Amino acid sequence: MIVTRFAPSPTGHLHLGNMRSCFLNWAYSKKNNGKFILRYDDTDQERSKDEYVKSIASDLEWLKINYDEIYYQSKRIDRYNELFDKLISLKLVYPCFESTEDLDIKKKLLLKAGKPPIYDRSSLNLSKDDIENNISNGNQPYWRFKLSQSKIKWNDLVKGETEVDLSSQSDPVLRRADGSYLYHFPSVVDDIDMNISHIIRGEDHLTNSAIHIELFKSLNSYLPSLGHSPLMLNEDGTKLSKRNLDSISLNQFKKKGYTVNSILSYLYSLGLNSDYDFESILINNFKDFKLENISKNLPKIDIHKIDFFQKNSLRSMSLKNLNKEFPELKKVALTEIEWELIKYNVDKYEDIVNLWNIINRREIKTKPSEDFIKLLIKNLNGISNLSFDEYVNHLMNIDKTLSKKDIFTNTRYILTGNQNGPSVKDLYNYFGLEGLRKILDEY
Repeated sequence: MIVTRFAPSPTGHLHLGNMRSCFLNWAYSKKNNGKFILRYDDTDQERSKDEYVKSIASDLEWLKINYDEIYYQSKRIDRYNELFDKLISLKLVYPCFESTEDLDIKKKLLLKAGKPPIYDRSSLNLSKDDIENNISNGNQPYWRFKLSQSKIKWNDLVKGETEVDLSSQSDPVLRRADGSYLYHFPSVVDDIDMNISHIIRGEDHLTNSAIHIELFKSLNSYLPSLGHSPLMLNEDGTKLSKRNLDSISLNQFKKKGYTVNSILSYLYSLGLNSDYDFESILINNFKDFKLENISKNLPKIDIHKIDFFQKNSLRSMSLKNLNKEFPELKKVALTEIEWELIKYNVDKYEDIVNLWNIINRREIKTKPSEDFIKLLIKNLNGISNLSFDEYVNHLMNIDKTLSKKDIFTNTRYILTGNQNGPSVKDLYNYFGLEGLRKILDEY
């Protein structure tokens, strides 16, 4: 069975960058009738916050990204300790006692000498007595994993044949001196225990994946299939940074009234150059979704593309679904007829109320010409059931100096008092001749 996972750290809100990895894993499991797991990487107790756990769960619920199982790494420490003891017994990890200051000095000396700042493995030379003396003096060790320093190769689901040379990497720290674990070890243990078959993440994890392959082997486990998608960039081509993540957080899109469909359509389009509506993709059960088709180019965040999907999504909605997605709109009491009148003029969420105000004459900003008002009052009495075209021709026959533009513009001003809104013909058909006469009574 295909089993994928999303393992966010609850140290901040979800944004388009980390949501892309979530989406790819979820979509891959959906396409293959597999299982999708949500796993909170919350071993960093200082930075992990319950408010972010709730925020992540809320965002996934909003996007209707359902998961089959949920886990918290903070509740699995005993399991990590159990398997870490196995690594110790196999002598695949080794204790280290250098302070942060010691490591900084080593790093600076290597850089000064023009060498890469790779850990020198000096702790491998510690004797049993050295280790015992350090511990008896109150120095608890942190533990590094001994890499093979070989070239790790795999057939990546996105990138194809991939190679990482571990000889250029420091032996990674797996466990801190206080006994807490860093990212690598819990991630691999969880993937083993949860039978994760496919791991899809950003290409910034390429080195991590090579390290994890060695950890999988050291724990005598199968190797999941790996896929690494290109990282998202800002609109200007720069890397995403913590400073600008708030502007692309899912919270911001929710607050601005973006539809679920617009966000999911956009996430699907990234790297696949798709303009498909996500609802149609769901109906087709991700028929055209293939990881190997993802572009190798770095995708830039494209708010205009999101807005394109937003416009199409809103315009295709029934009033029932609109009210379901945006319950606050029920306060406006938008009717079916009103929605059909304005929906094809809606580009963004705030347009809905703005257009409703316009067709209900709540935004009177512009008045028609007095001569046009007099013309209508004088020549519409006693006439009924004029179609819009008949209405225009009738006025042009009465006053040969009138152009269609004059009639269209002034009729719009009479009906709405506004320069914006649905087409004049649609407005006329909505109000009808009798509705037009009632407004004329106000003049």
